[in-house]
Amino acid sequence: MEVRATIMRIAITIISLTFLTACGDAITYPVELDGETAAASQLAPTPVNQIQVVSSNTVNGGNFTEIGPVKATVGKITAFHPTPTVAQAEQKLRIEAAELGANAVISASVSDVTICALSWGCRNATGTAVKFTN
Repeated sequence: MEVRATIMRIAITIISLTFLTACGDAITYPVELDGETAAASQLAPTPVNQIQVVSSNTVNGGNFTEIGPVKATVGKITAFHPTPTVAQAEQKLRIEAAELGANAVISASVSDVTICALSWGCRNATGTAVKFTN
């Protein structure tokens, strides 16, 4: 009986950890965006608010080099907070791209609001960070 209880505790622990890591990404809450924007702008070659976010797969006449994928998750703290906007998700993409030294994010996509492990409502955003070549 004791072995069975130990196996059950281990199984519950593994399942709990799986659910806690389901999002995979850190969630940024909208109240954190201004501080993250200011911090990233101090170190980035392109100010965060000047980084272009486009849904197309090209920018700057095709004169760019791909840096790599960027992704972001913006969530609300409680069920009573406002739902994260597309603009907030795009701003988080800009912050992520700025930290990589990018000038733009191409192929940007922002999801509808979903429920995720650590928030009452999340928007996920993805794209590819690029640096202009001229």
